[in-house]
Amino acid sequence: MSHDGRGRFSFFVSSGYATISAASAALLLLLLMVAGRWLTAADYGKFSFALALATIVETVMDIGLGQVTVREVARDRDAAGRIFRNVLGLKLLWVAGGLALLLVAAPMLRSDVTVVRACYLLGVSSAVRSYLLTVRGLLQGLNRFDVEAAVVLSDRVLLLVLGTAALVGGYGLSGLCLAFVAARALMGVGVTWLVHSTAGSAVPTFDRASWTSIQAAALPLGLFMITLNLYTYIDTVILGIVRSDVETGWYAAAYRVYEGLTYAPAVLSAVLTPRFSYLFVHDRPALRPQFVRALGVAAGLGLVLGAASLWLAGPIVALLFGESYAPSVVPLQVLSAGALFVFCTWILHAAAIATNLDRRLLVTTAVGLGSNVTLNLLLIPRWGIAGAAWATVLAEAATVVLLFVQVHHRMRTAPTQA
Repeated sequence: MSHDGRGRFSFFVSSGYATISAASAALLLLLLMVAGRWLTAADYGKFSFALALATIVETVMDIGLGQVTVREVARDRDAAGRIFRNVLGLKLLWVAGGLALLLVAAPMLRSDVTVVRACYLLGVSSAVRSYLLTVRGLLQGLNRFDVEAAVVLSDRVLLLVLGTAALVGGYGLSGLCLAFVAARALMGVGVTWLVHSTAGSAVPTFDRASWTSIQAAALPLGLFMITLNLYTYIDTVILGIVRSDVETGWYAAAYRVYEGLTYAPAVLSAVLTPRFSYLFVHDRPALRPQFVRALGVAAGLGLVLGAASLWLAGPIVALLFGESYAPSVVPLQVLSAGALFVFCTWILHAAAIATNLDRRLLVTTAVGLGSNVTLNLLLIPRWGIAGAAWATVLAEAATVVLLFVQVHHRMRTAPTQA
């Protein structure tokens, strides 16, 4: 009983720090709100397109290594330093590949030199952020959510301060993108110092045998994350190509608020991934009840927060972005109506990763991506940003159903059959 009590206390403490990490994303939302007010809707659309493309490429740079770091360190904390250094060695190769991909893709998708330059700058920022995500994976696996919260909060504060200074100083879109690079560079230096006290060294290790093992485990997750980010941001990319920058900016404003709603299940997911990973190996009977409770909590939060956002969509958009973003209200209402699905998705992803459902997770998300792309191509030409929102909700609903079936079956499988 006492052990269980300590475990519950540790879980709630970790949840508290994870809440701080997730809540700090509000600082990023604040920066994006400031950007919406200081940039024109067209420039905000250009920035949103570049950010979406850089975020997609960032998953190529990580290729699942962040998630594997959390899982493997949580299962064998004594080997944390060795795992982390091998991950860094692999990541150097993938970061180089991701930057090369962005170098080619940006001018192919957009001919506007301003947009291409923004893509390149945010790509450099994403490369450094990929390193920060690996450090966060190490800290989460070690159950050091306190240190992770400090890292995340510092990153967001730097972004807010430098980004706001660039916008208020009149440096516009280019200044904002440079602020992202500067903030991430400063964080990279600080986090490297931190790693020395946690993992012993931040020098990458080049061990072919370990690389093969880690990459084999990471590749399915990496392909899943690439698919997931494509799934998340493909509507913004499509809007930027087939519609106007102004419409892309309006939709991006609505989607930022929608993303803000997901901070709550993000807290649960961050804490539950290492928790589920441990239980899957060491206490399988306790896993399913915890998963069911977490899924129920996430569904309840989705219904409550989604309904509130649906009802208050108009005032929220006016408060955060101003009256000029009034067209963002309708897509925000549509997205809010589907909050239930995305909230459940966070918990299902955590459970699937923890229980080694990597390949099935990839296939399921790929089906969702295919549905999303198809729906976007069908709905955006006729209904614009409202069509993009409906495509997201419908694809999310289909993904939740498919993923729940897979995870539910996994939870019922006997340990010897897993």
